[in-house]
Amino acid sequence: MVKARMRRQTRGTTRTPPWVNVTLHGPDDGGDFGPNTQGTRTGGIQEALDYAHENFRDVYIWGGRGGVNGRLGVEETVYHLQETLKIPWSQDFRLDGGNSLLRYEKNTGNAVHIDSQMSCKYRFGLITSSSAEATVAIRPETEGPDNFCTVVTSDFEFAAPVNFQSIGLLLDSSKGGIAHNRVFSTEINSNGTGLRITDSNGTGKSINNNEIRIMMMNQYHATGDAIGIRLGDPGSTQILYNKIETALCAPRGAYFDEKSYTYKLPETFAPPENSVGADIFAQNNVLSLVFYGKRSPGNDILFEEGSRDNTIHALNLPNGYTNRATVPTNRIVPSWDVDSEDLTPQIPASGEVSVNRTPFTVRVMITSAGKVSRWTIIQAVGVADGLEKGRRTRASQAQGFGGLVAGQTLTLMPGDGVRFDYARPPVWKWKALR
Repeated sequence: MVKARMRRQTRGTTRTPPWVNVTLHGPDDGGDFGPNTQGTRTGGIQEALDYAHENFRDVYIWGGRGGVNGRLGVEETVYHLQETLKIPWSQDFRLDGGNSLLRYEKNTGNAVHIDSQMSCKYRFGLITSSSAEATVAIRPETEGPDNFCTVVTSDFEFAAPVNFQSIGLLLDSSKGGIAHNRVFSTEINSNGTGLRITDSNGTGKSINNNEIRIMMMNQYHATGDAIGIRLGDPGSTQILYNKIETALCAPRGAYFDEKSYTYKLPETFAPPENSVGADIFAQNNVLSLVFYGKRSPGNDILFEEGSRDNTIHALNLPNGYTNRATVPTNRIVPSWDVDSEDLTPQIPASGEVSVNRTPFTVRVMITSAGKVSRWTIIQAVGVADGLEKGRRTRASQAQGFGGLVAGQTLTLMPGDGVRFDYARPPVWKWKALR
C-alpha cells in the first residue's frame, strides 16, 4: 500500500518522486505521509523516514504559520509525537522542511533521537517536550555508514528545541564518536540544561571539531537551578577542539499569562542560587559567550577541576567566574578592562612562586624595582609532562634573569608563575590583556 501510494503515474509510466512529503493532513491532502497515516504515533514522520531509508529518498516535512493568533494557539502546523522519533543511520541523506512544530507527549524518553550519520543535512522547526530526558539527542548507537558508529561531517539545524524541565539539546558519545559537524539553532529554550555535551565521564568516544552556534540560550522561563551549557562531566577527556557560540539568558521566571495572552515577568524574583551560565569540565575548546541576567556571584562561568586549556571569548561577564581547575590554564579573553585591583596579588616571599591562577593573560607592571638579585618565569606551573590520551601536555619550563627595573613588564599566561629572589621586595600591578 505504502509503495503503491508513493508512485506517480506519468504518461503511462511509473516514477518514484525524489522527495518523500510529510504533510499536515497527509496522506489525505495529497502528501505521502502525515498524521492520517494508518497506525502512526509520530504524525507520519517515522513512517516517512523508514520509507526513505529503505528507498534511498530525502524527506520534506511541511509547515506553515504557527504561534498565537487572535488569542488562540494555531494548531495547523503541529505534528504530535506519542513516542520517540528515531532518525535511523544515514549517509548522504537530507531532511528539510518548514517551521513545523513537533510536540512530544510522553514524560519519559527523548523526543527525537538521531543515530549514526555521515554527510547528512537536517533542518527541523520547533520541537517541544516535557520529558525528563532530552528534547533532541544526537547519540550514535548503531553501526551505519561504512560500518561506523558515528555522527560525522553532518549539518543539523533547528528553529528551537524546547524542554520544560530537562535538556534541550544533548550530544552523547557514550557509544560512538561525534566529530566535524555543524549544529545551528536560532534558540534553545530549556528549564533544565540548554546544551549538554557528554562523553560518559571520559569512557565514551571523542566529541571533537564540532561547530555549535545557538543564537539564544533562552532560560528566562526557568525558576530553578538551570544550566546554559554543561560541557563534559567529572573525568571527561574526550571533548576536544569544539567551537561553541551562544548568548546565555539567566532564569527570570517568565510565564504565559492566560488572561492577556502575553508573556510576563513576576514582580519579584530571586535568581536561583545554583544557576550557571557555562559549566566546563572539558579541555581545549573555544567558546564565544555573552551573558544576560542575574546569577550568583561567580556563576557565569565555572571552570571545574578537570578543565584546562579552554579559551572563552567573553563579551561581558556581569556575574563573574569561579576557577576550580587543578591546572589553571583556562583562558578568558575579555572585551572590557578588568579591574586591576581585583587581579593584583601580594608579592610572594623571596624564593616562592606566585602562580597566575586567574583565567586572564596578564601584563605584570613593575612599579618599584626593590632589590632583586634574580627573577624567574615558570611556564605552565603544575602541568605534568608526558602523554595523556594521545595528547602531549605542556611541560613546565623555567627561564631565569638578573635584576628588575621600574617600568619593566612581564607577561603571565594562565598557569604561568614568577619567582623573585630579593633582599627588598619589588612592587607590581597586574593588568588583564584584551
